[in-house]
Order: sequence, then C-alpha cells, then structure tokens
Amino acid sequence: MGVGVAVSMEQAGRCVRVLACSLAFTAAAAGCRNVDVVTASYATLDEARLAGALGGGRMPEGLPPGTREIREARDLDTNRRWGLFAFPPDQGNALRQLIDAEALALDDQECDIPARIEWWPVLLRGALNTDSIRATGLHLYPHRSSDLLFAVNWEQGRAYYWTKKARSPK
Repeated sequence: MGVGVAVSMEQAGRCVRVLACSLAFTAAAAGCRNVDVVTASYATLDEARLAGALGGGRMPEGLPPGTREIREARDLDTNRRWGLFAFPPDQGNALRQLIDAEALALDDQECDIPARIEWWPVLLRGALNTDSIRATGLHLYPHRSSDLLFAVNWEQGRAYYWTKKARSPK
C-alpha cells in the first residue's frame, strides 16, 4: 500500500499562486535588462553623419566614405554598442586604417547583444566559433583605439562591430 499525501485545495491554490508570482517576477526582471538599448538605421554614411551618429561614442569614425546600409545599436547605461554596414570592397583600406592588421582567434571571444536586436546575425551571438564564422568569410580584428571588435568580410564588403565583452576577474 502506498503512502499518500493529502493536500487541500486551499494549499494547492496557494502553491500555484506563489509559483505564478515567482515566474512573473523572474520574467519581469529578465525583461528589464537592456531596456536602455536604442537602435537606428541609415542608408548612407552621410545620413548617419547628419543624424549625429558619428562620434560621441555611437559609431566609429573613419569608416569608408561609401559606407551604406548601416544599422547601429547602443546601450545608454553601459555604453556597449553594436553595428553593421556594407562598404565598397575597393574602399577597404579606409577600414584597415581603423583596425589591427592581425586577425584574432574567435574562439575566446563573445558578443553579448540583446536578443531584441533582430538584425544581428545568429552566428555572431554569444560565444563565437572560429570555424563556423570563418566559413562565411568573416575575420575578427580589434579596433586600434577603442574596445570595439570588427568582423569583416573583405570580399563582400560587409562588416559588423561590437563592444568587446569585459573579462570577469578570475
């Protein structure tokens, strides 16, 4: 004969309410992260410049003059930033002036982008995988004078940049 546990309807209801409140609180707390992330899109570099997106920590200065199809996002609380753009491949030297010459290994890098930035490629979210990303033609480079990382496909004239995730002390 098994041992049973008798639970009153009142006790069961109380447990359900506590569980529901806990889940609601967890969802609300998770939803509050990254609430100060703002995004913008620009057809051309000139449009971005007119909107005040260049300088001031929004977009890197010195992008190729033919830069187009620009999207940028920034976290107003933490100053993290992400962006993507296309550029004429024959203007790649302007971009090369902004980054180190040696490509980095991707396996020890991460990209911490809010999930709601839907235009960011899945391949560049979270922990990065060198083989998968290099198979797409992208190479990773650090910016020469900031904490930005650039993933660049030189042949296609496509680039992504983001704030390097700070390493936690060991």
